[in-house]
Amino acid sequence: MTSIHSIWPEAFVERIRKQFPDTADSFLASLDRDAGTSVRINPRKFKATAGAEKIPWCTTGLFLPERPLFALDPLWHAGAYYVQEASSMFLEQIINQIKADHPLTVLDLCAAPGGKSTHLSTLFGQDDLIVSNEVIRSRIPVLNENISKWGYPNVLITSSDARAFGNAGPLFDVLVIDAPCSGEGLFRRAPEAAGEWSVANAELCAVRQRRILADSWACLKDGGYLIYSTCTFNPAENEENLHWLRSHGNFSGVRVPLDLQWQADELEYQGIYGYHFLPSKVKGEGFFIALLQKQEATPPLFLPSKFKNRLQKTSQVPPRWILQPETKKFYQHQDQLKFIPAHREAEILYLFETIHVIKAGTTAGQLIRNDVLPDHELAMSVDLNAQAFPRTELTTEDALKYLGKEQFSLETVNTSWQLVTFRDTPLGFIKNLGRRFNNYYPKSWRLRMQTGISVPLWYDHQ
Repeated sequence: MTSIHSIWPEAFVERIRKQFPDTADSFLASLDRDAGTSVRINPRKFKATAGAEKIPWCTTGLFLPERPLFALDPLWHAGAYYVQEASSMFLEQIINQIKADHPLTVLDLCAAPGGKSTHLSTLFGQDDLIVSNEVIRSRIPVLNENISKWGYPNVLITSSDARAFGNAGPLFDVLVIDAPCSGEGLFRRAPEAAGEWSVANAELCAVRQRRILADSWACLKDGGYLIYSTCTFNPAENEENLHWLRSHGNFSGVRVPLDLQWQADELEYQGIYGYHFLPSKVKGEGFFIALLQKQEATPPLFLPSKFKNRLQKTSQVPPRWILQPETKKFYQHQDQLKFIPAHREAEILYLFETIHVIKAGTTAGQLIRNDVLPDHELAMSVDLNAQAFPRTELTTEDALKYLGKEQFSLETVNTSWQLVTFRDTPLGFIKNLGRRFNNYYPKSWRLRMQTGISVPLWYDHQ
């Protein structure tokens, strides 16, 4: 009888048997089972959680009994929740160990498609600044879409190599590196990933990870924290890489308290503490994460008082559109009217000088001749003052038509800009012209599935 282990690369199976000698059979058997489905809710947008099975290491994480058709759920498009592998949500427990008495600047170095960045923006406070970076330009659109839909104003999107951040100096209090890896944790979800695995590729990944670590750690302040994670089980890509880092820089390991019910495995490797989530023990895929603290006498970075490229200030955004406008700095880029957190202007301007910035702040409106049109990003923003616009609540059917940029009946007498909502959550803007309306949902995000299909919404059955 053929073993189910025969579908995995022989070298991989051999290493797993050496790495986990007592549990290798159950480990390998677990790769043949469904990993399950989990989501992480946006606490500023999502309300319905009663009865759902909670992920014990993440206060906003939920296990779902089966995988629904997310594309036909308007709340998914509205950024009310993010579909994410459960083990990676252990990031919350890592962040809980970071101590600071001042606003933090955080870099998510390998950010696309945005799971870690949206989680970081939730975990950190509104005074903290999250820089979400992706060096591969083809992955920028999905990162931008997910960040925009999540709607937090203190997130910047950049696209620079790790070395550019290292050269920029010690700007960051927290550096998150979810490193590109050999993807062994993906075997359970996508068995075809096993066909791309090889010993040589895993070795190449380890070398690339070391380059990323070496090139970027200079951007971390003295006393700053490094969070390193992968979706692989390979020691060469995990604890051995962190040991290599300690031999080149002064870092100490930080231990994370565990609850035995979580079934996470702690490993200690020459002073480095790492945390494994194994598919044979938890619902989810493979995941490794560690927290280190930099202990080097790094000279502080003093931001210049003047910059060559100052943002063009503007006062044309109606302040009633935005909650607490006094805490925002408004500026204009071409015909776009944007806002950033006012108290982080110096860091943002410094990043414009040193790093390739793709998106800074929230686009509140478009300047067309002498008129200001509300932008879709404003509708997605948690800083939107929803009371500033007439609201039209849509049914599931009409909400999907709106997302597909199709026409539907609009029962309203207001001939003006209106905020369309689903379950009281904003979906975007329309402009009612009387007999018809203009739909301002972004064309590039348009729902392309058949919208007449009716599917159960998972949160109605918890």
